[in-house]
Amino acid sequence: MRRLVVAIVSVLIAAHAFAGETENLVAIARIWAAAKYLDPAIESNEVDWDAAVISAMPKARAAKSDEDLARAVDGMLASLHDPATHIVKEEHHTAAGSGDVALFRLDGDVLVINAAPYVAAHGEASVYPASQKLMPELAKSKAVVIDLRAGEERNVAEDAAGILFNIPVATDDVAAPSRRYTFHSGYAPQSGATSGGYYSGFTTIAGRPLRASHNGAPARWVFVTDASSELSGEMLAVWSAGTAAIVSSVPISDTAASLTKVYPIAGRWSAQIRIAQLEAPLAADVVDPDPLAVAMAIARGEKPIPSHAVTGSLPAAGRWKLEAPYAASPYPDTEHRILGAFRLWAVIHYFYPYLPLIGDWDAAFAEAIPQFIAAKDAAEYAKAAMAFDAHVEDGHSGVYGPAVYEAIPFGFIPIAVKYVGSDLAVIDPMDVAGLHKGDVIVGINGEPIADRVARLRPFVTASTAAARADRIAAVALRGKPKEASTIEVRDASGTRSVTVTNAATPPRPESKEPAYRSLDGNIGYADLTRLEVVDVDKMFDVFANTKAIVLDMRGYPHGTAWAIAPHINTRHAKVGATFRRRQITGAETSEESAAGFFFEQLLPVADKPLYRGKVVVLIDDRAISQSEHSCLFFEAANGATFIGSTTAGANGDVTSFPLPGGLTVFFTGHDVRHADGRQLQRVGIQPDVPVEPTLAGIRAGRDEVLERAVAFINSGH
Repeated sequence: MRRLVVAIVSVLIAAHAFAGETENLVAIARIWAAAKYLDPAIESNEVDWDAAVISAMPKARAAKSDEDLARAVDGMLASLHDPATHIVKEEHHTAAGSGDVALFRLDGDVLVINAAPYVAAHGEASVYPASQKLMPELAKSKAVVIDLRAGEERNVAEDAAGILFNIPVATDDVAAPSRRYTFHSGYAPQSGATSGGYYSGFTTIAGRPLRASHNGAPARWVFVTDASSELSGEMLAVWSAGTAAIVSSVPISDTAASLTKVYPIAGRWSAQIRIAQLEAPLAADVVDPDPLAVAMAIARGEKPIPSHAVTGSLPAAGRWKLEAPYAASPYPDTEHRILGAFRLWAVIHYFYPYLPLIGDWDAAFAEAIPQFIAAKDAAEYAKAAMAFDAHVEDGHSGVYGPAVYEAIPFGFIPIAVKYVGSDLAVIDPMDVAGLHKGDVIVGINGEPIADRVARLRPFVTASTAAARADRIAAVALRGKPKEASTIEVRDASGTRSVTVTNAATPPRPESKEPAYRSLDGNIGYADLTRLEVVDVDKMFDVFANTKAIVLDMRGYPHGTAWAIAPHINTRHAKVGATFRRRQITGAETSEESAAGFFFEQLLPVADKPLYRGKVVVLIDDRAISQSEHSCLFFEAANGATFIGSTTAGANGDVTSFPLPGGLTVFFTGHDVRHADGRQLQRVGIQPDVPVEPTLAGIRAGRDEVLERAVAFINSGH
């Protein structure tokens, strides 16, 4: 019993230690990602940011305290050689001179404003009322000294800097220096191209212009600072204009210009990260251990305002770097596997446009890290990546690469299948002898199909339950290329086995029917999975006098929606769809949880005769991405009737990034919606007339969805 208790305690201790390791890695990943996407120095300097976090990983994993973890983070941040970016500890000190202090005092014609001490004593809410109290005093003063010394109170420093909010401070029109921020508009693909138009770069925001006061303003200003002080745009404007001086107890740099954001690490430790670069250098004009005395001398005119250089140029922007694939081995070392988890979490966290739809991505990250660490070979590493990515639940999302094909072989049983209710049915046996339409697959190579599907489910993702089931079924039909697979099937007469050789490429159903043809009853029919753009005008010429056209979208089209829409735009609609994508920049305020770019996609316009017959579109979960986008066009242009079952619910231009080991992750880059703004992702195009195939219909060779469409047209509804 004692040995059992010791064993249990040992397991619990080990579990607790590992949980701490995971928590530490999550914390350092957050700081690494924030700096990666927000700090201009990452791109302006030749910094190997992957190497920086890899170097910090052992210390982070071994950290036993908040301070240990903070030191590991600081080691990573030190590689930037930027005084603005470092760790900070929240100390509950009191700002210099705080207590029940007066907001201001008059020293002759010098107004001394106790900004930081007053805010420390009265709190953030005191700033705006205080600024209003200062207005009449400023009008009577020839010079102003503002004490911004905040000690260790960073929040006080930020609030104290706002003491001049909306107060006239200049005798001439002036402006603060410009600032440059990183700017990501969506996630630019790291290999190949996409139609999404995503890009990364820099944006420069001009300094806020200040109008000269009509009632005059103090002729000289002096700002008293310490290591924690911050200077507002108004303060920088008058300093840049040469009518103000900065006197500090310690040297300062542009870190005093509110160019940073603070991100928590653990406990009272945080990371301060640069989010912008100032157009001109910033430094104290005078550094003195008694800065207030020097400031008063300058304010009284006993010392001149020191001249300072306020011109300059921003550092060279550098070139945007592609993510390193580290593809030398499909099984990277532990640190690079962890980097893979970091990168996957970070890209989705910052750039996935449907992030609110995928549940707790942070919890999935914490769950994934131990799996990435424990992976014993390339296949296990690939499975860890696939399982993590599967939390995205998007039909566009997936992990591909050599290690994936070790985990799940890249050969294909050359048939087409689809779930019909709870049965996995053969809908096209292609040329496999012994298989027939409507056969129900019950096992593969001796493994019950239900067990096989359950085993594969953690690694396969899609946007809806039906689409995920069919996608898992397609993966279940995988085996090693050129090897034999034995399929156990059931039909009305019983069960049997069929042996087939796995193909090296995915099955592609073929049809001997033309891409468009006439149906009985003066109805046109077009298979959009085979119709080409060059055939669209001719098709409408042929179907000009039909009473209806059936557009079969149960698959993937060839870009024909842009050619079809002008022919059927009886609504004279302007907009076919609306788009949103994430935009990431340090210029976001603390009140913004996320920012984005919105645009309306206009329907194509062409001088085409309008087709005025009924338009019916056949759909099911094989309709994904461009298929669904085509449906949006048809809906907006014509109010087309959709018949069948819900589409896959995954739309938006796909983008990609590599993971160490030569893996590539694809994901949706745009949030695409109906023209009126309704959600499409995870909802899909909903049928106006629901109908699904049955086993009896498949076995009889009937197309029950098309039959229902013809009946609908002929009914006059």
